[in-house]
Formats: sequence, C-alpha cells, structure tokens
Amino acid sequence: MAGRDDGDWLEFVAELMREPLRELPLDRVTRMLQETFESTGIAVNDFQSDGTVAGRVFPLDERLQGHREDLMAWGRRSAHTHPIVQYYAATGTVGVMQSADVPTSMVDMRLFGEGASLLRDCGVGQQLAFPIGPGPAPRTLVVGKPAVYGPREMALAERIWRVLTALDRQARAYAGALRGERDGAQAVATAIELTPRERGVLQLLAEGHTAGAIARRLGIAERTVHKHLERCYSKLGVADRLSAVLRAQRLGLVGT
Repeated sequence: MAGRDDGDWLEFVAELMREPLRELPLDRVTRMLQETFESTGIAVNDFQSDGTVAGRVFPLDERLQGHREDLMAWGRRSAHTHPIVQYYAATGTVGVMQSADVPTSMVDMRLFGEGASLLRDCGVGQQLAFPIGPGPAPRTLVVGKPAVYGPREMALAERIWRVLTALDRQARAYAGALRGERDGAQAVATAIELTPRERGVLQLLAEGHTAGAIARRLGIAERTVHKHLERCYSKLGVADRLSAVLRAQRLGLVGT
C-alpha cells in the first residue's frame, strides 16, 4: 500500500493553506505524490497549442536509470501516443487514470511501442495520471512506478485528485483576483490622469513617510514632492494628506 495516507494529505493541505496560493506548488506536490505512491519520479506535462508537450520530471535530479534525457525527448514528440492520452482523446473524459486500466481497444501499440519500452527501462512501466486544471488538455501530473496500482491506491488517488483540483482552482481564482485588482487600479489611475511618479508618492505617503523622507527615498527635492502631492490632491478632489490617502485606498491606488 501507499507510503502516505489521507491523514498525511490532510496535514499537507492544511500547511499549504496557511498562505494564499497563487499557483500549485509543484515541487511540494510532486514530492508528496512520490512519497505517497513510493514512486521513482513524477512527470509534469503541459500540453501546448501546437500539439507538443513541455515536460519536467521531479525530483529534478532523478536520472530514471540513465534514461531521463531519452524519456524527455520522447515525451516532447510522442506523448500523444501514450495510452492514457489516447483514452482521454477517445472518451472526452478527464480524470484519474492508470495506464493498466486503459482498454486495449483504445491503444495503438504500434505508436506506443517505443514509449512503453522506454518507460520500462526507466523503472516506471506503470503510470498514474492526475489531470489538474481547466480545459480538455490540462496540465497532467504522472506518477510512475514498476507495478500496477491496486484498488486501495486508486481510491486514494481519486481523493487526492479532487483535493489537488480544488487547490488549483482556488489558486487560479486568487491569482486572477490579484490581476483584476492591479488592472482595476491602473484603470483608475489612468482615468484620473495620475502619473506613475504621483502614484509612487501617494504610496509612500500612505506608508507614513513625510515629504522629506519621500524626497530622500526618490532622490528628488522636497519641493518637488510637495508639487506632486498638490497635483494628487487636485486629481483626487481632496484638500489634505489624510483625505488623499483614504481616497487612494478606497480607489485601490495604494495598499492599506
């Protein structure tokens, strides 16, 4: 059975959630998958629009019995011949799948023969795929080892896949929200014709710096800082520093 269980994954996810995720931390996730399924290595495959695959293998120093470079080259040109990829293409479904469970009627071994032999030489003759992300060709994490995965491992894999999918979805949403905040703030700054330098002065003002400290930080004269502030007041429709900072924060122009 696997080297890690549901309790370990609960602790792992709790640790990840201590900080907001902007993307799935592949180094940590692949290490956990490797320990869970006692795998030699984990491939991370990103399918490109031109049909090629950009792949990596974790750990990054894993040599795969001396065949790492051969496997990477095969993956870039022929990953579409893999049984799991053929299964996804034929059924239109995307979920946890191991190579041993793909119906033979869906696999063209004339195409996959070279890959099957190479994977066995690497010590990862059986593969378990975790498609993570949106779209019909999502990023796929592939766990490889010599033996077929048993029912208990597959049940655990299904639960892990659901957790990883949720984490990835949350990370994408958070990253998108941050991009939206930045885009929105820039739109406001443009609309009121606030220059990058004026916005920078506002940010330093919001952080509690005096005009003199701002001048030293930016390498400009203090009277120049006051001119920037006067223009900021006029564009924001306020009459003093506190009101400028509060208005800028409400508009998302500076941090709170």
